[in-house]
Amino acid sequence: MASLQKYILTQRPENTVKKREYDLHVWKRLFLKLGEARKLEEIPADELNILIYKEERWRIKQLVFQEAKRNRPHAARELSNTEEDLLFLTGEFGAENPEALRRTVWWLLALHFGFRARDESRKLKWGDIVLQTDNEMGKEFLIWKSERGSKTRRGNGDKRAFNPTTQATNNELCPVFYYKEFKSHRPEEMNSADSPFYLAINYRRRPGSNVWYMRALLGKNEIDKLMKTAAQSAGLLGNFTNHTVRKTCLSRLMHAEVPVNYVAQLSAHRNLKSLDSFQAASADHQRKMSFSLSRSGQESTQTSTKKSLILSRSSQESTQTSTVSVHENTTLLVNLPKDVSKSGVFSGACIGKIEGCTFTFNIACEKEESPKSAKPKKRRIIISDDSDSDSD
Repeated sequence: MASLQKYILTQRPENTVKKREYDLHVWKRLFLKLGEARKLEEIPADELNILIYKEERWRIKQLVFQEAKRNRPHAARELSNTEEDLLFLTGEFGAENPEALRRTVWWLLALHFGFRARDESRKLKWGDIVLQTDNEMGKEFLIWKSERGSKTRRGNGDKRAFNPTTQATNNELCPVFYYKEFKSHRPEEMNSADSPFYLAINYRRRPGSNVWYMRALLGKNEIDKLMKTAAQSAGLLGNFTNHTVRKTCLSRLMHAEVPVNYVAQLSAHRNLKSLDSFQAASADHQRKMSFSLSRSGQESTQTSTKKSLILSRSSQESTQTSTVSVHENTTLLVNLPKDVSKSGVFSGACIGKIEGCTFTFNIACEKEESPKSAKPKKRRIIISDDSDSDSD
């Protein structure tokens, strides 16, 4: 039993153990301040509730709720497609200089692999990510083959459902292109499998040197500032941290209606409910909701815009076109021709209010053949024989 308990304790993440011990010390100091010397587990639940309520900070917390100041204004938010394009336009992302190249590689890999803040990027080795070719599609892709432990995975036996990959796209956001560029500017000896992935920049390199980076690991504090520095330099509004890349990854997949269990397998979430916080309505969805509530089209922003409805019907022999112009808040009644009603198209229907749209209906009607004129009947003439057939 003791060995089993020891094994369970060794499986707990080190940071979780430290935080739990710190929290217990905080509780002890609080209870001693309130004159309570008993251990936390020895205090009955009803007495424990009273002790917590007596604390001054509890009353301050209630005031925070009453003043509506608990809206998390400093929470990191995801990066929109427009903001991502802006980072490329301003040179914060790209391959023009060593800092932008390193930051772009970090962003694309973390985005496709669902990395957390800085921990997984700091532990990453060059051999953990391998460039391969898809035999079926004939395209290159990067695969994350070796995981070195994370918040929910210790890295020893706790395997993922699949190894995350990122495919070559042959556009400005192609991860394979930036991976190759990053490799070409690294020292040759730092391309071994056990070398750190992210390297410090060599600011003392010779002009024109193709080697941009040093033979040294990039510090964790520098990794922690990758996203924040880029957002501030590009003038983006909001709080952007390294958690932004993970939030962007999961929110994009959720909005693209990727199955939740697939998203959890990529992000290494053990509980699917943990993904609910990443499924908040994006700015685009908020705009769509607003337009829906105001009964306005997304592209219709001017209230005085003239709307037109074109009804056309054509056939091989003849074409008849009826054009009706309508304005907003106008009720339109369209009476279809009799020959259209015969064919069953919109038979007995009445088109009511129409706004914000242009329709073109091409209705082909079969030519109604006129009944064939009856042939004049020939007059039947009875010919009688004048000869007397009877004999006297």
